[in-house]
Amino acid sequence: MVMKKYGARIQSILEFTTLLVIIIVTNILGNFYYLRIDLTEEKRYTLSETSKKLSKELKEKCYFRLYLDGDMSARFKNLRNEIRDVAYEFRELSGGKIEIEVIDPFEGKQLSEVSGILDDFNQRGVIHQRDIDGEGGNSTTIKNIIPGAEMMYAGKTVAINFYEHDVALDPDNNIKRAIDNVEYEIANGLRQCTLDKPKKIAVADGSGEMIDNRVGDFAAELGKYYDVSALNINVADPKSAEPFIDKLKSLSNPEEMGSALINSLQQRLNNNDLLLIIKPAKDYSPSELYLIDQFLLKGGKVIWMIDPVHVEIDSFETNSSIAAMDNQLENINSSLFNYGVKMESTLLMDANCNQIPIPVGNRPEMIDFYYFPVFMSVSSPHIINKNVGPVWGQFPATLTAKSKTDLNITPLLSSSPYTKTVQAPANVDLENAYMQSRDDRFRNTLRGGSKLTGVLMEGKFQSPFIYQKHYTGSAFLPNGESKMVVIADGDIMRNGVSGRGGIYPTGYDRFTKTTFANKKFLLNCIDYLIDDNGLIEIRAKEKTLRLLDSEKTRLEHTYWQWFNIIAPLLSMMIFGIANNIYRKRKYQIR
Repeated sequence: MVMKKYGARIQSILEFTTLLVIIIVTNILGNFYYLRIDLTEEKRYTLSETSKKLSKELKEKCYFRLYLDGDMSARFKNLRNEIRDVAYEFRELSGGKIEIEVIDPFEGKQLSEVSGILDDFNQRGVIHQRDIDGEGGNSTTIKNIIPGAEMMYAGKTVAINFYEHDVALDPDNNIKRAIDNVEYEIANGLRQCTLDKPKKIAVADGSGEMIDNRVGDFAAELGKYYDVSALNINVADPKSAEPFIDKLKSLSNPEEMGSALINSLQQRLNNNDLLLIIKPAKDYSPSELYLIDQFLLKGGKVIWMIDPVHVEIDSFETNSSIAAMDNQLENINSSLFNYGVKMESTLLMDANCNQIPIPVGNRPEMIDFYYFPVFMSVSSPHIINKNVGPVWGQFPATLTAKSKTDLNITPLLSSSPYTKTVQAPANVDLENAYMQSRDDRFRNTLRGGSKLTGVLMEGKFQSPFIYQKHYTGSAFLPNGESKMVVIADGDIMRNGVSGRGGIYPTGYDRFTKTTFANKKFLLNCIDYLIDDNGLIEIRAKEKTLRLLDSEKTRLEHTYWQWFNIIAPLLSMMIFGIANNIYRKRKYQIR
């Protein structure tokens, strides 16, 4: 009987020891291997094929250093945990080539050192945020955190920012958006690290295009992924010949210089993958349009951002009323019409709009400015604008798409149904805009239906120069397969510029303190047209929200509260009683 008693104790000790060893071994293995089982219907926690491809292409060690750690609110802890989980999955796919380190940059630092730490991170491109936590009681705490990371690979260091605060969203939705974009941000960092030969983008110059600091923020963002350069295609501008001056001087016959210049411009343009046309101030000549046409028909991609009507918000700084005039872009309009879209010389007014400040008495007052529509995703969004937020337009015009057999035209920027169009020339008056924003009768006139401002065109394009002059010695192409985006708003890429020359982010309105999705939308357009990595698919990944039935929750909330309290306790009691009976029967002395 004594032996049986000691045998039972020894067996219990062995069982406990075995369980302890299993737990320890499991934790040790968990440090080297990571596994997350995705049971969601849309596989939202499964990395995309693009992420897998980028991870497997790593040829050497890649160091991922996350700076979001330490004391923070529960919201940012959720973001940190998601970043770590996704980073571990990337590490597994890379075969261990990604090494992960989570650091609290403020640990052990004095308060006087914090400002210098934040400045250092900002200069490196890792932006800090304020974490406002008022959930712990009556007091509210504000901390500086750094929800970003750095990725180091093959001598390159890439800054990654996981959180972008939008004052139009509440804290929970800001965090949700950041969590949804974690995979994209890490994959995008890998793309920047491993990019050997970036695609080339030419930015049209020579006809007053907007390529200065008014698009500086987007230019800096684009330079991270692509080789971007300006190309003066205006043959009438002497500056267009400067890159080819030695070649042109070698010609014995001066009459050949014109055709030689156009041929050289065509070759330079054809070396690019995409042409950006940003708000030309004057019409293009037939020779410029011919260069663009043959580039397109050879498979080059084009994005047109055109203002059919000339009107600038900056003019209101010195005038309360400005004239909106037709921009006289007949040649550009003719080419686009031939390709399949008509640009109307109209200003779009939309009840779904942004606000501007208007001086009323001694203080500014924010009013709805119908000439600044906010474009929402269309009902059946293309991958370009899927999961993209509102896009802010400034004095946009409207488009009419033609029906063509070999061409697929997809709406990208579409207004609300509550619109009105104003034919140029027209007068835009701030006092009138103020009265309109306060007049319900005028608002009731905004019933023009949904209007198009941006479209994607894919398929076979026909050249408008079939029966016109051919300007280069290269073989003329009457048609060809390609893609283009046409946007009747030249300011969609524009960023604000402060009085000291500082540049605001693309899509950020300093008056309403709102960040619109202009940058993401335009990056999606470019990525869709020329990017082979498929990162746009990650950004557009469908993330279904499974919301509770609000009415059922209201009626049954007391029942489920008690159920959640009693059920776990009851389960533990039943397990304890059953386990006690089992052990008594197994180890009782016979």
